Amino acid sequence: MIKTFPNTRLTIIAALSALCVVGVANAADWGSIKGRFVVDGKPAELPALVVDKDQFCIDKKPKNEALVIGKDNALVNAVVYLRLPRRGDVAIHPDYEAQLKTPVVLDNVGCEFEPRVTLVRVGQTLEVKNSDPTGHNTNVSIFGFNPVVPANSKIDVKAGKESPLPSPVKCNIHPFMLGHILAQKHPYMAVSGEDGAFEVKNLPAGKHEIQLWHEASGYIKDVATKGSKANKQGRLNVTIAPNQTLDLGDIKVPAGLLKPR
Repeated sequence: MIKTFPNTRLTIIAALSALCVVGVANAADWGSIKGRFVVDGKPAELPALVVDKDQFCIDKKPKNEALVIGKDNALVNAVVYLRLPRRGDVAIHPDYEAQLKTPVVLDNVGCEFEPRVTLVRVGQTLEVKNSDPTGHNTNVSIFGFNPVVPANSKIDVKAGKESPLPSPVKCNIHPFMLGHILAQKHPYMAVSGEDGAFEVKNLPAGKHEIQLWHEASGYIKDVATKGSKANKQGRLNVTIAPNQTLDLGDIKVPAGLLKPR
């Protein structure tokens, strides 16, 4: 008979549990999801930014990009991401293994944040740059990061906390500057491009809840897609088939929903 002590048994149980988790991740089938956001109707005109600080910024004339509409009514900067249940987890595809080692860049360019919406994983480095010849205060409150970033310099910060929804990024020196940042434990998130399109690749096959969001609307709620409809919190139930791409088609966002704050 082999005797085991309590600590030994705990170690064995922990090791077996870890092996089970790895086995599930390695055995998972993977699929993708894509679609395109379009504006249905004509939204209200955006007010011009009041750029009244720093001659450099005044000369650059930054635009109000709280709502950007591309060709053929494409809705730019809509955010799509996997929403996990509280304390939930998800298998990560091997293709994302190197992602945590690659910094995500958030730049201050022409008195605007670039990109307007930044996606970062918890544990990943956020490289906050300032490509302007004037100082900027880049306030990423979700990470407790609020330094002045000197001209033509950069400061690194570790993304240490999840943001359930995209969180504001501000410059206290230039209050007309605004961006958003989304931090998640997983890599399954995307921002719609100039054509309104997005794609999230290599999700574990199965049923998932997807969150839809835009700066001008908050939740992108009650919108229909192929085979499903988002609820009042902008959440969409989908089923990802193994080795397939689920195409949600054109997601028509009512113009009346887009009201920049």
